[in-house]
Amino acid sequence: MNSDNKQNESQTPVPVIAASYIGPSLMPNRDALWEESELPLNADALVHEVMGQPMRRAGRFIKMVACGGLSCLQQVSLDYLKGKKTGIFLATGLGNVDEILPFITEVFKHGGGFPSPNQFANSVSNAAAFVLARICDVTGTVLTVSQEELSFESALWLAQTYLDSGQIELALVGGCDIFTPTVEEYRERVNLCCKNSRELPMGEGSSWLLLGRDENKNIGKILAVDSGEKIIIPEDILKLNNSLSGSVPREKAVGGRSRILLPGFRVKKTDFNLWEQKGWNIYDYLPCCGIHSTAAAFGIAHVLREKPSALFAHYNVQISGRQALILGSTK
Repeated sequence: MNSDNKQNESQTPVPVIAASYIGPSLMPNRDALWEESELPLNADALVHEVMGQPMRRAGRFIKMVACGGLSCLQQVSLDYLKGKKTGIFLATGLGNVDEILPFITEVFKHGGGFPSPNQFANSVSNAAAFVLARICDVTGTVLTVSQEELSFESALWLAQTYLDSGQIELALVGGCDIFTPTVEEYRERVNLCCKNSRELPMGEGSSWLLLGRDENKNIGKILAVDSGEKIIIPEDILKLNNSLSGSVPREKAVGGRSRILLPGFRVKKTDFNLWEQKGWNIYDYLPCCGIHSTAAAFGIAHVLREKPSALFAHYNVQISGRQALILGSTK
């Protein structure tokens, strides 16, 4: 698990104050059946459910980001958030493709074009995170992080460093990628084929964690975020867990039911065997949300809300071969 990347520096466990997930069905914190052929669904009903009013002049990506972040913050009281310096860390693999492509097409078409102010505003890379910050009245750090299928891991690690340094008191960290028709184009953008990923439908999601330092008010912890070229094996994870304060107690970490492996979409089923032999229970969350670059955020938020008293590991592999691990525990 060690490499010369700075992302491997030691970090202290971080409490997760709240978590929320939204998948292709666009139902916050609820699992529902969905079909790839019916995507993308209209997001206006989701906006009404979460925000209580429409979002004008906002594209679908911005709506998904705003609803996902707000759905997470709604798990805690306004009094808890009031006065705390909060940072927003948005992870996305593809970003606002549906808004960017029309803008570029208009600008570079023959003879030159004049895109509308709304097209320009929606196409800016940090626009969605900015809108979320404005809605939530956040004046701290607001960043958008994009590193393909390791985008969420990178954003989560960055949020931890900001918390560790004391620059912020809370970190709202999320991953959002939206379905971009057609399915063939979407798969090409994510660089998917039968050789480099499991055969699963394409999906979308906007899933978020609220991190802080409140040991008394949390639903679990992020114990470590690691990445590198060396193959990650179960023994390494258990050693790391035993060395961290606040980890799952030893008596709870015995047996398959308390150890959960969440595999990313490029992790093949043949790679599960070693984990299962060491007592890990495989939870393939991807049928619930489909393949998208920041699906890890959905899987982790889902486990934090639905799987109590567990040690979990999200294992991801980038197309380049780089690996990433998020180790955590649930209450």
